[in-house]
Amino acid sequence: MREALRFFFNSEGQVFRDFMLEEIVTVVDASSRDAVLELTKTLGLNNFPVPSFLRALSPALSENDKEMVEQIRVLIQFLLGDFDLGNSGNNNQRLQELLPVVREYAPQLRDYGGLLIVRLTEKSISRGLKWVTSPAPGRQ
Repeated sequence: MREALRFFFNSEGQVFRDFMLEEIVTVVDASSRDAVLELTKTLGLNNFPVPSFLRALSPALSENDKEMVEQIRVLIQFLLGDFDLGNSGNNNQRLQELLPVVREYAPQLRDYGGLLIVRLTEKSISRGLKWVTSPAPGRQ
């Protein structure tokens, strides 16, 4: 794990970091939209009219979004050492073993997390701007 993070955060890993950032943003965005949809169903709000602006900010998941979430889930399991993808012994123990490495790379991980937040914010703002510039008849 230490070697993987060393590569990921050095200059040679820039292309991989950029690729992973976009993939993670897509998955986090899709997961949050899925969570909003699930929450509205759980609260019984799914039959109430939703203003078009809110629908624009949280569109339904496409099949591609769902596939991407599953692929990243499998990748994360693999990166955490679950090579059997689901037949892991003790994930808690693996996470405990990774803590010193994560602490070692905490500043880089924090910066990368900041980039993730910026990209997620850009995605939401982009949806909002798209809604604002769309023709008025589609709005409610």
